[in-house]
Parts: sequence; structure tokens; C-alpha cells
Amino acid sequence: MAENPYFVWILSLVNFGIICMAGLFTYESIREQERRASKIGAVLLCFHLLLGLVILSWPASRIPLAWFFGIALAIQGLFLIPWKRGSRSLKRAAGYLAGDGSQFEPMDERATMFARNRSLLPDTPQYEEYYRMHPEHKEYDERRRAKGGPLGRPGIIDSCYKPNVSMLVSSFELPNMLGRGARVNPGAAQARSSYASKESATAAKIDPAKATKIVKSWAKHLGADLVGICKVDPRWAYTHRGEIHYGEWDEWGKKIPEPLPYAVVIATEMDHSMVMTAPHTPSVIESGYNYAKGAYITTILAHWFGAMGYRAVAEHNRHYDMLMVPLAIDAGLGELGRQGYLIADKFGPRVRIFAVQTDMPLIPDKPIDLGAEKFCEACKKCAESCPSKSIPIERQKRVYRGIERWKLNEQSCFEYWGKVGTDCCICMAVCPFSRPYRSIHKLVRFILRRSELARILFPYIDNFLYGKRWKPRKEPDWVEYPKGQPSAEAVSSQGLG
Repeated sequence: MAENPYFVWILSLVNFGIICMAGLFTYESIREQERRASKIGAVLLCFHLLLGLVILSWPASRIPLAWFFGIALAIQGLFLIPWKRGSRSLKRAAGYLAGDGSQFEPMDERATMFARNRSLLPDTPQYEEYYRMHPEHKEYDERRRAKGGPLGRPGIIDSCYKPNVSMLVSSFELPNMLGRGARVNPGAAQARSSYASKESATAAKIDPAKATKIVKSWAKHLGADLVGICKVDPRWAYTHRGEIHYGEWDEWGKKIPEPLPYAVVIATEMDHSMVMTAPHTPSVIESGYNYAKGAYITTILAHWFGAMGYRAVAEHNRHYDMLMVPLAIDAGLGELGRQGYLIADKFGPRVRIFAVQTDMPLIPDKPIDLGAEKFCEACKKCAESCPSKSIPIERQKRVYRGIERWKLNEQSCFEYWGKVGTDCCICMAVCPFSRPYRSIHKLVRFILRRSELARILFPYIDNFLYGKRWKPRKEPDWVEYPKGQPSAEAVSSQGLG
């Protein structure tokens, strides 16, 4: 039987499509400094180039290759079947509560690692009161506090390289300046600004849909990468004030005011090339920059609400009344990951989250399902790469404070921060969802949002392509740091080795 003259062209076209995908994958892998993936991509590219020559020059190979391509395409087609079980995130953050939610315990800011480290000063009433309530924390806290603040000696992993450490310090100056203005009343700018009128204290009558469009667009114009809105669930508010930044010690231990009814939640993307240097100083520079950016955006938004005649509270790292991850889930920005971070749409855990509470009526967003929770069950990369073994590696979740999740060991994580002098970021960098939102990775995210089969199998494919263990990537040249071990004095003082 004569061979159909179009048969060879169809085979060649299919093979050419695979060559294009292999070439794009190889290019992106080289661009992302993924050596293992780029080698696999190059091998696949060469194989299909050779296969193209075989198709054109060896007629006897065409029927077997047609079967090969057909079976391969059919298998790939299974991942496009829109079959999925809904993630718990579709029930908003309350979907992560155990049972009927009756076991839930709200969070006291006084118990957070940051508050215990920098807001409990020995020989003060606050110090005595906290350790009277929680004597089990005292031994660890005193030992950790002796090593310094949250980062211990900043940048010690890179021999405290001054240009990089100074970038971190300078970035945090902006939140320090803005924290006092976090809580805004209607017309608050009236006494300070020559642009504010008496009418600024009167609530503007504005349609919630229009207000929502304005505030989302304004937030993105200011620099937010993701913006969502939710009705505030009071369960995600801290109960008592624990972080003291400006010497207002009489506020310590006071009940935090009831939250306002709505929250505008924003996420800022952390630069991929900076994060991928984790745990070295470029990654913490990027953290500091994003905290500054978040403080800037939320402060302007809060004062916009004030000028519109409404109350507002800016939530950034010099004023938190609420837990950011549950708010972000409620606002439709992502899901909860194994490492305790938000797995955000488009950027994975490679974001920092901020919010503005307000009483201006707005239209809430719907929660989303990215496929992250099922993916995290099999992936385990963050747990396997965590240098302090702070992330649970078990598939099963546990109930803590009435929330069913993988529970991070904050103490061992915080201990490692003090050793390296950065906020580590390895769990963020190694997460497959952190890869840049472009080309191949966009396609993978598209499939994960729709296919239960992909959520089960893709973690194993990812491990094959990229490997399991973390290795820092080369930093951009403008934040390069002296290579080698920290000084002997620095190692001795921080217990490294």
C-alpha cells in the first residue's frame, strides 16, 4: 500500500512542535540557572532533531513513530481533562479549620517569635508578665536573644558584606518611618495637608463596584502585583498587642481593636534572580525592599480611604493587627503551602503580603484553587531542603490551634536566621511554584489548576527535571558578595560550623 504523501509531513510537524517545546524549555532552564533541567532539555532537543532526520530518510520508521507520538499525545491529553477535587482554599481560610472549627484558638501577637525577640526587654514589666504566662519559652528566648535581633548579626553568611547589609538596613527605614501612620481616621489629613478640605471627613457616597475598581487599579499603579478584596473574618486578627516599635510600652498586652469589615490585600513579587541566591544576602535585600514597597503602598491606600471619609488600617511590618496569609486566601490570592507561606497565583511563595483594613463598602473576590495543596503532599522539596529541618516532611497534616496544616517549627527556623544573618528564603526559592511566570511554567500552572492527575504526578516529574535538593544560584553582579567562609570571630560568636 502506498504511503499517504501527507503522512510524513504530519509526523514532521508533530516532531517539530516537540523540538520547539524542548528548545524553549532548554532556553528557560539556562536562563534560570537550572543545570540539570537544561541538560535534560538539551538531550531531548538533540534526540528529536535526530528523529526528524529519521522521519525524512527512513520510511520504515514512520509507522512505529506514529504509534509512539500517538500514545505520547494521548497520555499528555489526560492532563488536560478538567477533573479535579476542590481545594480547601475554595472555602476560604476557614476551610483549613479542623472539624467544625470549635477547636480554633486565635493568635496572640505577644507569642510570635518577633515580639518575643525584640519586644521583651529583661527587667521590664512586660518581660516578667509574659514569662509568668509562658515559662516554657523563657530558656529558648534568652538564648536566642543573646545572638541579637531577628537576623542575629545581619549578613554573617556573607561576612557581613557592608554594601548588601546597608541595602537591607536602608530598606527597613521606610516602614519605620511609616508605621506611626498606619491607623487612619476619616479626614485625618485635614490637619496636616494643604490639599485636604473639610469635606474629606465626610464619607463619599460611591458605588461599591466602582470603589473596588478604583482601589484595585490604584494599588496596582502604586506597585502591587496582586490585589484582592475580602470581608474580614475576625478570627484572623491578633488578640493582644505584642510588637512595640516606637516605645509605646503601655500598648503591650492591650486587646487589639475589632477589625474593620473589609480588607484590600496586596502581594508584591520578589525578584526571582534575587530569591534564588538564598540563603545569601541578596535574598534578604529583596525581602527588605518588598517590605518597604508594601509599607509605601498600604500607607497611601489607607490615607486614600481616610481622604474619602472612611477609616483604614495599613497592615505592614511595622503595624500588624492581623495574620496576612489567611487574609490573602480569603481575598483570592492563593493557597496555604507546606512551608506555611501563601502559594500565590502567578508567583508561588515568592511574594510578600500586606493589607489595608477599611469600612468603605467593597466587592469581595472569590477564593481560588491553584492545585497547590495536593502538589505539596507529594513534592516535599521545601522540607527536604530546609537547613534547620523546620518544615514537616510527612504527607499528613496536623491540627495546631484548631487549624489543620503542616506546622512550621518557628523556633528552629528563627534559630537558623540568627546563624546566617538572613531570613533564609530557601523554602521559597526551591518551591516549584516560585518559578518565573512565563512560557513553560505558565502552561504547567494552567494544567495544575484544572487536573487532579497533574497535581499527583507533576511533583515527581519536577523532581526528575530539576532535582530535589537546593543549591544557591549566581547573584546579579551588583549585589555580588565576597565568597568564602565568614570570619572566625563571626563563626564563633554565632555558633556556626
